[in-house]
Amino acid sequence: MNRDIYQGAFEKYMHPDYYQLDNNLFLAQFTVMKTLPANNIVACGINENKINKDTHIVDSSSGTFALGLAMTCHHHGLPVTIVGDPAMDEVLIQRLEDLYANIIITDAKNGSGNHQLERLKIVQNVLKDSSNTFWCRQYDNPNNMGAYRGFADQLLSLFGDDLILVGTVGSGGSTSGTITYLREKNPNIRMVVVDTFGSVLFGLPESKRELRGLGNSLQPKNLKHELYDDIHWVAAEPAYAATRELHRQHAVYSGITTGAAYLVAKAIAAEAKPNKKVVFIGPDDGVRYANTVYSDEWLASQGYKELHAPRDFASIHSLTAASEIQRPWVQMNWGRKTLADFSGAMK
Repeated sequence: MNRDIYQGAFEKYMHPDYYQLDNNLFLAQFTVMKTLPANNIVACGINENKINKDTHIVDSSSGTFALGLAMTCHHHGLPVTIVGDPAMDEVLIQRLEDLYANIIITDAKNGSGNHQLERLKIVQNVLKDSSNTFWCRQYDNPNNMGAYRGFADQLLSLFGDDLILVGTVGSGGSTSGTITYLREKNPNIRMVVVDTFGSVLFGLPESKRELRGLGNSLQPKNLKHELYDDIHWVAAEPAYAATRELHRQHAVYSGITTGAAYLVAKAIAAEAKPNKKVVFIGPDDGVRYANTVYSDEWLASQGYKELHAPRDFASIHSLTAASEIQRPWVQMNWGRKTLADFSGAMK
């Protein structure tokens, strides 16, 4: 079969398009990147006889993993239930329903105003309803990380091994998985990840997260802290501004996680040597955000009459630097350490 002819849309969604945005700045843009781990998790489950034709697939997601899982289950003819929260917009809900996914939306929050842990409680209830269920466990299932070997091989083929990779982090699967395979070729490849304020992933205290699609309220097993060189925490406004800038300047209609990665990657590329390629990962397109981040009216309703993206970031050397951590964009050299190595981590 011609490599440009796919079995279905879900298969195409597992293959990114590549764009050169500047001399040394490149984008690997997926339409729905989470189709890659969703398909790998389900395929491995089938191969290991954990999933049969009647197995009910279950997981928690309010973002692109939900769509990737729905497309995967649609392809394999498997029933699926996805537990989400109000961040799941109407466009996404409609697409999931069209793909025959059962959707449970919960308003329940924990004490910090986040829904994630409450969603997982509902997943447990769904699992109890039937003995023939399979929980994907996107945060902890190693087949999430394992889905990115082909992507890493493609990056090496296109860009060589003298590169810096930039990606947003939520489950940890895409960044930890891709850099693991890249470093089989060159251990010196740098991995820079983008998190957001209110996320606990790198030691900040949990609080309500305005910027969704990245960050987490729990520590996934797929997040391998010791693989990361630098951490950037980005607030909603600079991520929104960078998303719009990416569209205005390069006609790339992307999601806000792509915008957050672009903000960081552009700054790194500007300081890097000309022959050092900086590649950032775009996890999804902008379809879900047509009525939000791409709407000036919606932005104004959220208090953003004019978007402003800072051109540089504040660097900190300790997680206890609480005053600096409140800035809209903060960087810290992580140095491939574990979270436990930072004894001063904020509680």
